[in-house]
Amino acid sequence: MKSKIAVLALASSFISYTAQADINLSGFASITGGITTSSDETLYGFNDTFDFKNGSLLAIQASSNIGEGLDITAQIVSRGENDWDTEFEWAYVSYNVNDKFRVLAGRQRAPFFMYSDFLDVSYAYPWITPPKGVYDLIFNTFDGLSGIYSSTLGEFDTTYHFIAGNNSDEIEVFGEKSSPNMDNILGGAATFNRDWLTLRAAYFNADVSIPSTGLDGLANNWNAFGYPKFADNTRIFEDKATFTELGFQIDYEGILVVGEYTTLKIDNTLLGEEESYYVMLGKRFDRYLVHITYGVDEDTAANDFTSVIPSGTPLDALKVPTQDVITSQKNDSSYVTVGLRWDFHSSASLKFEYTGFNDDLNGANDAGLFRTSLVTVF
Repeated sequence: MKSKIAVLALASSFISYTAQADINLSGFASITGGITTSSDETLYGFNDTFDFKNGSLLAIQASSNIGEGLDITAQIVSRGENDWDTEFEWAYVSYNVNDKFRVLAGRQRAPFFMYSDFLDVSYAYPWITPPKGVYDLIFNTFDGLSGIYSSTLGEFDTTYHFIAGNNSDEIEVFGEKSSPNMDNILGGAATFNRDWLTLRAAYFNADVSIPSTGLDGLANNWNAFGYPKFADNTRIFEDKATFTELGFQIDYEGILVVGEYTTLKIDNTLLGEEESYYVMLGKRFDRYLVHITYGVDEDTAANDFTSVIPSGTPLDALKVPTQDVITSQKNDSSYVTVGLRWDFHSSASLKFEYTGFNDDLNGANDAGLFRTSLVTVF
């Protein structure tokens, strides 16, 4: 029902407005199926039952130029993993100050990554989805303001994208639904392009609060026993988060090389620092692209602030679960994805991929995943 209401509301707004301005409609879709190679494996939401729901989506984008440099854009997306409920992914107004500078206000994509602008448009990149290790932030949109400035620097075409805003979308974290507050999101990305070479860098920070029944309860107990500093380090409340990204792309005579490196750190919490990267090598053969990607995710555990308390005391009831949370944040994994893209149509592609995932801390998490996807733009 929510899906129908959203679509009807968007459609009615188009109809009522066509008398005054032209509405440009476009869209994209991915129909993705996947299955793991063993009955005891799960990876990226897939298991040993062939599933066409997880990873599939349909989106429609509407934009209108209402004159004098002012544009309105909205995008609705239905995802199979959400039972095809429809949500507004984007809804913003933009104003072209001049030929080089553009201002946007509303819900929009945060430029965290190289492929952020078309994160859900599988047709726009080689893989079925971008490498999960790097592209794993708990949110990718924000409500606020941004500015995009395009210029040149020597022989490079440059784009600078700055944002300011917040996000409070519901997520699943620590095994429960939560509505975090990502406040005072500030930062920007710079992209430099020259012929076959693209270079990119991004930096963002925010004040992060993530309600969690488990962590908040543990923090309250630390506070009750007279350890307010431990309580502050246990709960995630108005803690500073810092995200950095570096990326490059080489697209030269049929050879495609892409790489990204990211770090994420949230100060004064049980969460350690996340560090991820991938490198992809591809070769085009007419309408075919063969590619291989190697990626690594290394999450270091936060400092164990409870180590100053001796073991074997009643405080073990708080110390042990706190240490368990700290230890659970460690990650040392890698993956290799081999894929084939076939552009059988001017607006559609068929993709096949196999991913081998290895967990160096727990071999029970090792998995193999085969996926295929029909992707299109319209």
